Amino acid sequence: MTPDLAISLIKIAGSVILLAGVLVGVGVLGRTLKIQPELARKIIHVSLGLYCLTFPWVFSQAWEVAAVCLLAGGVFVIARARPSLGEGLHGVKRFSYGELLFAVSVALLFWLKDGHYSLAERGLQSEPQLILYILPLLILTLCDAASALIGVNYGRMQFPVEEGVKSVEGVVTFILTAWIAALVALLLFTDLGRGDVIVLALIAALFGALFEAASWRGLDNLFIPVGLYFILSNLLPRGTIELLVITAAFAGGSLLLMSLGVRLGLTRHMVASGMSLLFCIAIFAGPLAILTPCAAFVAYYVVWRDGVRRDVPHDALNMVITVLTVALCVFVLSALLQVDTIFVFNLAFACLATGILVRFSSQSAVRLAGAVVCICAVGLIRTLAIPVWRPGDLLFAVCAAVLVGASAGLFRLMRDRWPDRPWIKLGVSSFVIGLAGLPLAPAAWAPMGLSG
Repeated sequence: MTPDLAISLIKIAGSVILLAGVLVGVGVLGRTLKIQPELARKIIHVSLGLYCLTFPWVFSQAWEVAAVCLLAGGVFVIARARPSLGEGLHGVKRFSYGELLFAVSVALLFWLKDGHYSLAERGLQSEPQLILYILPLLILTLCDAASALIGVNYGRMQFPVEEGVKSVEGVVTFILTAWIAALVALLLFTDLGRGDVIVLALIAALFGALFEAASWRGLDNLFIPVGLYFILSNLLPRGTIELLVITAAFAGGSLLLMSLGVRLGLTRHMVASGMSLLFCIAIFAGPLAILTPCAAFVAYYVVWRDGVRRDVPHDALNMVITVLTVALCVFVLSALLQVDTIFVFNLAFACLATGILVRFSSQSAVRLAGAVVCICAVGLIRTLAIPVWRPGDLLFAVCAAVLVGASAGLFRLMRDRWPDRPWIKLGVSSFVIGLAGLPLAPAAWAPMGLSG
């Protein structure tokens, strides 16, 4: 064992021991001082978040942080089963994936803190920016806790969300504390001008509050940091005027979509969740990238409008989670392989939209029309993304059509033979089929003389 490896293992072990110590200590403190469960939970949340903020100075390699987060996830699972360890964490009687998603977010942010493939490819980031790790985690750590405590103790103007309510007072607290935190972090860790700092801090605060309000079952521990990472990584190079234009466009689009969604019978929570997700995709990969995810949303609305899924609890939000998971998996794949995965992305969501219609709709005409629309959406994005038509584009369109058509048969088989847990099966199958898009990238056609 080399000295460097020994030091890394010591730091990893020490971090996990510290985590367990915080869980036990807060549990003992809660029993001794009769601390309310929500406060005990937030003490753990803030303590761990503040320690995770030191990771760029404690750890030098992403695998070290990944190991810490993986072991921490194991500790959290054990804490669920052992009240003596998890009393402070699980004193609040509601089901949540929050602690596990927190570990996932920390590992992702640390790995991506120096940028990602798409930024490098577009020349938007030439050097590491620590702010991409610090600010999302800082807002999650401090502002989420402040919002929850104010909302629980002083919230009077409440609005319904998944499995509970949230308060306007809590949202306002989140925005104010997030704006202050963002101002301080941007001034300390970037060389942006004062005007850019003020506008970008306000954008981070508003979107952080939107992600928090749209979350449920602890998903804010993923929505807030990952969503803010996408926004910051793509908006940092922009000027003040461009930032204001983007913010105004999103605000106008949000009001329009919210009004339209409510008229169509959807809940505000569902619209806010879907809208937040689509905006992150658009700001990260461009407006065209939302066409195929929108096809999945439209396909689900067709099914929901016919009353097929209305009686299934939280079904619409489970669909949002599926879309988020597929998009995040494609993004991680792109960063791992250092390749353009837009074809995987579009194929996966074309398959998902087709799968929703095949799996849930009883109308064969609707399923066929949906499959045709999805195929056309993939071809449309491919054509518009590359202004000059090339022989490889026709091959791509044909192969995409074959793959989406084959996925319809697969989803029909799954519907008949494996009806349980449909969203997990739809999401995994769509992503796997989408992987077939990798060989369809322009570089793959080069040996055959088709790429130019």
